Amino acid sequence: MDLYFVIALLVVWTGFNFILKFANKNKADYSFIVTFAYALGFIYYYFNDLMGSIYYTYYTYSLIGFMTIILMFKIIISVFRKDKTEADFQKLEEEIIDLNNDSELLRKRFISTIEILNDGMCFKDEGEDFFGTDKFIEYFGLKNNVFTKEMFEGLIYKDDLIQYKSILEKLTKKSPIYNTTYRIINDGNLVWIKEVGRKIFLDKKTSIISIIKPMDIRQFPESEIDVLNQLPLYKNMYEEIQKLIHSKVPFTFLIIHLLNVPNINEKYGRDVGDLMMGEYMKKLRYNFIKDNHSLYRIGGIDFGLIIKDDRKVELIDRALKHGGDLFNLTMVFGGITQTLYPNLGISESNREGKIADQIIDEATEALKITLKDSYDANYKYFNEK
Repeated sequence: MDLYFVIALLVVWTGFNFILKFANKNKADYSFIVTFAYALGFIYYYFNDLMGSIYYTYYTYSLIGFMTIILMFKIIISVFRKDKTEADFQKLEEEIIDLNNDSELLRKRFISTIEILNDGMCFKDEGEDFFGTDKFIEYFGLKNNVFTKEMFEGLIYKDDLIQYKSILEKLTKKSPIYNTTYRIINDGNLVWIKEVGRKIFLDKKTSIISIIKPMDIRQFPESEIDVLNQLPLYKNMYEEIQKLIHSKVPFTFLIIHLLNVPNINEKYGRDVGDLMMGEYMKKLRYNFIKDNHSLYRIGGIDFGLIIKDDRKVELIDRALKHGGDLFNLTMVFGGITQTLYPNLGISESNREGKIADQIIDEATEALKITLKDSYDANYKYFNEK
């Protein structure tokens, strides 16, 4: 009877694993044979005195039959699982192909976008070499698209590098975007650069994606100085005042004299003064006006501002009379920080019969008074009395 046990055990074990191999299973399943051996061993140990009896023979045949039925079910389940696994694998493979196609499409779109940008783009990964687009290395005067952090920082003007590093160090997950300007040395020439970027935090590693554009008006027309060049001039301002008077639209007219710009030009150069005036006019336009018929360049460091919104006029009046610094704006370019302090001559069109020349002359006279040493304010409303 012991021989029957061994033969039955080997036959069932061999047959079951053969079927599993036939079903393309990578590993054999020994759970069935372990269960079978345990059942036989249990009877052999506890009912050894019944060895050779008809009951033991019945038990052996019953166990083999029961295990055979279980084996059949396991085979059927294995076959169905095989089909399902292949279907799932095929579906997963299709999803991976679609994902790869989408990823490739996004990659091509991103590359195409970079190629048509007039600005330069740079990817700065922590602890790795930097990568710059063709426009970037052109603006910086680099020879290769891949360069080290030291090479990049070596091109930044020394006084501006400290400010640049300080800005990057202050970036956090809540405030990852920065906007700064600095000077670089390209082929022996000093060029102003405007950089906008974002710091990306991924696990313990960080990287920065930045976009740069030159601000040297002599070489590149796209800069803050364009704000100055695009401002309408005195003639346009005169025509607009005449139009408003004819239409009986009330307004307040200001002449803005940027008093300390000549000192900035002398200390840092005319290009810095122009950059600061351009940035000042951009902020002035954002704060007070929404159209292109309100801000004018009269000449040099003098500008004309027409305000037609009563709420803006009241805001200016309260700020000036209460000692506010509404028109004193601080500019930061690289390592240079300067506050522009304007003098203001103000006239109003609130009386019938005023003409354009009279309104402009009133503001001019008021401005002249603010420039006197004996006058202690930087603004004056024209008062006929």
